[in-house]
Amino acid sequence: MRTTPYLLASISVALLAAACSGGGGDAATSPPAMSSGSSQGSSPTPALTSPDVRVDGPLFVDADGKTVALRGVAVHTLDPVTYQQAPALGVNFVRLAITWSDFEPTPPVDGVHHWDQARLADLDAEIAFFNAHGIQVLLDLHQYGWSPYFATLQRGGRANGIPRWVYHGRRFPLTAAGREQAQAAMYTDRRATQLYSDFAAMLAQRYRGAPNVIGYEILNEPPLGNLPRRTWAIQRIVRWQARVGAAVRAVDPERAIVFMLPPRIDVRAVQLTPLERLGKIALDVHDYYAGTGKRYRTTLQGGTYRGTLANQASYLAPMVSIAHTWGIPLIVGEWGAFSGEPGVGRYQQQMVTLFQQDGLSWSRWSLDRNERLGLLTRSGQPTPAAVQLGRLLHSMPQQPG
Repeated sequence: MRTTPYLLASISVALLAAACSGGGGDAATSPPAMSSGSSQGSSPTPALTSPDVRVDGPLFVDADGKTVALRGVAVHTLDPVTYQQAPALGVNFVRLAITWSDFEPTPPVDGVHHWDQARLADLDAEIAFFNAHGIQVLLDLHQYGWSPYFATLQRGGRANGIPRWVYHGRRFPLTAAGREQAQAAMYTDRRATQLYSDFAAMLAQRYRGAPNVIGYEILNEPPLGNLPRRTWAIQRIVRWQARVGAAVRAVDPERAIVFMLPPRIDVRAVQLTPLERLGKIALDVHDYYAGTGKRYRTTLQGGTYRGTLANQASYLAPMVSIAHTWGIPLIVGEWGAFSGEPGVGRYQQQMVTLFQQDGLSWSRWSLDRNERLGLLTRSGQPTPAAVQLGRLLHSMPQQPG
């Protein structure tokens, strides 16, 4: 999630002709191995197990091959007081945000990673809690504001994702333009890509035996930075995600690898071959569209919801179509509106109806008590929107979990 609207890739928007900054070559030309260094305090590798829910062509299916629609919420906390409220909503799915900057606050020393063991133990407990309640988990390698290095650019001074230490030495100015440069550079930075891949592979190695972990999302809302909205730039991001995904796949060949595309691009021009080679892939899109018929009007702009189900369906249709063409599952990994805004109940009813009609998996942003999109009050009580969402979920046919 981020403060500026991150809309679905649109097939109707003309490509921009902005120039790209120079790069040091594509970092995604070959799959990386794990770094030669080890991880301090790393646990023994658990035996690989099949996930409870897996990708089978365009579907998520259970162990019996029955189609599963994943319905749930996004969670971005290790606080049990918050995440333990998920079962009461009736969810069977959680998209769980995991940020590299939180789990590796200091750089590797002599090739040895120093993961935050206390955080990993808390994450273990959270995943185990969800497993005990039949809730599937997608590990979302999240970024918000790109990096704590650029936190001063964010409202509230909060950012996460790429660790601050990656940019030690002030490689990029602390400006919006500097952040865009850093974002674009990530996709051709071999060292940073290898370190990121090590983090992703560490998670895969740790949770390859967790039956309710369905997969790993390579990067939340991958930004173009100062790259142009041109096919070659999009393919660079696709190849980068495939490179990181290859490090994951080398450790865990069973679970889904979930990818995203930058917003407002011509998805028909995207070549998925680098990702298709990994197998068991799925596409995540984020949909905050306000349903008014005005393409760039979003629920993140607030105000009374005046959208229609028909407009919401029309807006989402291109991504449903492209996922069908590619033969892969589609997840609407984020959607939502500010709690307390007039019409939020109608909005949620429309979206859940639409997802059910299209047979889509989804997670509502978010189970949180500190932000406007949160489903909890500051005291931790369910908001009226959460209560309604729970009623909608409980009224649906039971899904395998």
